[in-house]
Amino acid sequence: MPQNYGPRPSIIWTRRALVLLVLGGLIWGAVAAVNAGVSFVSGVVSPSKTPVLVAGGDCQPQQIKVEAFVGIKDKTKQLAFNAGDKPYFWFTITNTASVDCNFNVGTSGTFFKITSGSDNIWSSQDCNLTEDRTDRIMLLKPDQPVTSGADYWERVRSSDQGCALADGLSEVTAGGASYVLKAEVNGVISENSQQFVLN
Repeated sequence: MPQNYGPRPSIIWTRRALVLLVLGGLIWGAVAAVNAGVSFVSGVVSPSKTPVLVAGGDCQPQQIKVEAFVGIKDKTKQLAFNAGDKPYFWFTITNTASVDCNFNVGTSGTFFKITSGSDNIWSSQDCNLTEDRTDRIMLLKPDQPVTSGADYWERVRSSDQGCALADGLSEVTAGGASYVLKAEVNGVISENSQQFVLN
């Protein structure tokens, strides 16, 4: 009568080793696929902020530095103004990259904004509402700040009616009231906050 013998121990261990190798390969493949997926999603959600620098091309926002300033007509900085004195505003833009690039500094994308706390007081976007805003493309050299002309604020709160006394607007509170100026040039907002006082 024939007898049934189980497989030899060496065969059993060989089979177990093969099963473990196959399982290990599957697990490794799954982990690699998950890591690749996470890397892809991270790249989409948080793309690299390193700008593509092309000499003579368009400036990347990351390579442009804008600073706003408050002072008097000759661009002497000043942060306190007596009654009747008009604050003048201007900005500088600097290409912080290593190559020349083109940047729009025209009225289509250049604005000043004044706030007091969370209150929006004045915006140059409310000025000259009947005039067309234009582009002005400027070639910016590396690390050579360009300074804009100075314009003044008539100490009024702007609205869809305009931005000046001639538009029938009344003056804002003075007597030591504090205000903050920001500049925006082609989507890049000034890094510094210029706080000034109207006496």
